[in-house]
Amino acid sequence: MSFDPARISAGLSRWLRLPKAGLLLGLALALLPAASAVGQSKPNLWITGVNIAGGEFNPDGKRMNFDYVYPTNEQLDYWTGKGFRVIRVPVLTHRLLGPQSNYRKRTADWNELARIISRAYRSSTYILIDFHQYGMMDGGALVGRDRKATKAFADAWAEVARRLKDKPNVIYGLMNEPNIQTASEWLVAANASIAAIRKTGARQLVLVSGSYWSGAHSWVTSDNDTVMINVKDPANNYAFEVHQYLDPDSSGTSGATVRGSGATRLKAFTDWARANKVKGFLGEFGFASHKDGLTEGRAMLQYMSDNRDVWIGWSYWAAGAWWGDYHFSVEPDGRTGDKPQTNLLVELR
Repeated sequence: MSFDPARISAGLSRWLRLPKAGLLLGLALALLPAASAVGQSKPNLWITGVNIAGGEFNPDGKRMNFDYVYPTNEQLDYWTGKGFRVIRVPVLTHRLLGPQSNYRKRTADWNELARIISRAYRSSTYILIDFHQYGMMDGGALVGRDRKATKAFADAWAEVARRLKDKPNVIYGLMNEPNIQTASEWLVAANASIAAIRKTGARQLVLVSGSYWSGAHSWVTSDNDTVMINVKDPANNYAFEVHQYLDPDSSGTSGATVRGSGATRLKAFTDWARANKVKGFLGEFGFASHKDGLTEGRAMLQYMSDNRDVWIGWSYWAAGAWWGDYHFSVEPDGRTGDKPQTNLLVELR
């Protein structure tokens, strides 16, 4: 989503009250050719899948399966059965790890995440852990701008990595859509968290967003291009996570689709990444089931497939049981079966 004051307010609203209505891969990340065998990652890694939203819903709520929900084994099996090999799982640090002062507490939410990772491993599927907090920590403090929040953010990732460093099917997605702090401020927090992850001995892939909603279309018109190239990863095993929607303002807040957008909105980021010899992952994108939506969605998927020297994959926004009539939902309907978007995603995965 692009940087716009009106949408900053909307993003804060989603964070505070409502559900939302992402370098050459090193030897560290294991590519799973079979559930019982773990191989080394390869330069042409290609992983595609979906977001299964729910764990980030209603951030003030404390009742699992009432205020928020995690993917069930049945949901995971449904999507892995379609041939997808990455599931992006939005989480909140205060649920996953407890209060910032007591990150070593084992929460019920952590046990759910452990279940999800274990289940996905059986089908050779990656779990992309997404801190879905729009650049904020507890109380709304901005990571990168607020010193305590920056430390808490790095500490949270250190604890997650300490627990999961031996899980080869885990990917660390640093933060969903920072948007208020500048790219320079966000870079400080990103580098601090990467350093904290690597200090634990964890070597898995890290996905790094930009600021200003991490929009692919605005990557080079903001200063994400000149600032985020300064990401530092001691393991040299990271890629940039960008998001992109196809409505008029690239926000994803409507099901409208701009004709021609599917083949064009990723181009500037792709050219930048190729020139700088870095990799990209499309952590969020969505399109409606009408004719224009499916046409442009196909064009975007084909564009990434045609540019695999840059793109390592994508995760569609979104699956999840609580979406109702959300215009991008691909949660299967018990009456009509797979959504039209699902059929297209499977075809071009």
